[in-house]
Amino acid sequence: MTRISISALTMALLIRRSDAVCSGDITLGATCDLASLEAAIAGTTCTVAELFPGEDAATAVEDLCEYGAPTQFVEIQGTYQLDKRAMNGGGDVKDGENTFDIDVARLKRFIDNDMDNKLIAWPEYAQREEYNPDNGYGDNGYMTNFNIDKEAEKGSCQMNTVMCCYIESEFDNFVDNTDVCHHDLANSPQSNHIKAGWSVFSGDEPANCMGFTWKEGDASDTYKGNTLFYASLYQTAMNGYMSNVPGAPMCACMEQMPVVTEAACVTATGSNLKYQFTVDSDGEVSATHSVSMAYSDCGGNDLKAQVKAVHAGTSIETDIDEYLVGAGNCELENADYLNEEQLLVTGVSSRFSDIDGAVEEGRTWKQVFGEGVFFLPPHLDAAEADEEMRTLMEACIPTLGRYCMLLRKCPSCTSE
Repeated sequence: MTRISISALTMALLIRRSDAVCSGDITLGATCDLASLEAAIAGTTCTVAELFPGEDAATAVEDLCEYGAPTQFVEIQGTYQLDKRAMNGGGDVKDGENTFDIDVARLKRFIDNDMDNKLIAWPEYAQREEYNPDNGYGDNGYMTNFNIDKEAEKGSCQMNTVMCCYIESEFDNFVDNTDVCHHDLANSPQSNHIKAGWSVFSGDEPANCMGFTWKEGDASDTYKGNTLFYASLYQTAMNGYMSNVPGAPMCACMEQMPVVTEAACVTATGSNLKYQFTVDSDGEVSATHSVSMAYSDCGGNDLKAQVKAVHAGTSIETDIDEYLVGAGNCELENADYLNEEQLLVTGVSSRFSDIDGAVEEGRTWKQVFGEGVFFLPPHLDAAEADEEMRTLMEACIPTLGRYCMLLRKCPSCTSE
């Protein structure tokens, strides 16, 4: 099968040479496949064999429909590396030396000129064609964040759901719509480059999560590439949203993302989709399309409600509960995760003693720092530690006319 080139598309891969008897435009309608082509040229002097002399017509049409007609995701930014770094929360927008406006200029041009009238393909890349099959990711060119090959040993997107989670914005418009609970680092090793580990979050960190789901063979499947663009690169360019939850991708299949309380839902819908094959004067066959796109939320549903509605009666309907646990449930979810998954229990260790507020010699004492069983490190910043100590010592001067007293408690040492 013909694949996309290293950066954008080379025309040589997307055209076929026909016999001279076929020329002009051939409108296929809303479906792009061999049957639609055969129906479109029925009653004309042009035949499939003449369109693709010496080739397997089914393969030639499949290539044109998959790689020639839609806008390839890689065309938007220009390279695989830009897409990969962006989906993991980095890239020029986050880490580059230019201003934000310069870094998102290409994205904004696409948004202004093409976003509403282009069908965007699911991201595939030539750079992945050898790596993926050799490393268990299937015979495909998918970025590992969005590997929809369900037969692949290390494929993901078994839930047909993608989520993006952002933790900051270039602008003052950041909407904190969720709490991040925890993340199993082994779920996204191609993004964090860590084989195993875990992170648990307090829930106090600002985060904004949104996602989408699709049903295979449905309109949501056809336009999922557009929805991915809207949930990811569009949010960065227009809202300034960027940066990933530590240890997790910024955007990926649900199975690779952290467990959060909730997420917004977005969708893309198309109308008047038409595919067209064109035979030029040299007999070369190319493919294009036309469509009108619209982008919105999911009619009031959040992502969890939308997944349950679209995939009702399937395992996905219940699987989503593992990733979107509901508002206010992080503490319980984290306790279950640490206990059942990592065999850890949060609590107080008997190895250490908390003497803050202890009463000794009729006085109440505040612990400043300690070692051993009284472990309490001072501020990492030496200046902050010194300032805190001086403030505590001087607190007695207004009432007692002297510095506060220090108590040294050392059960394991001697007077020597």
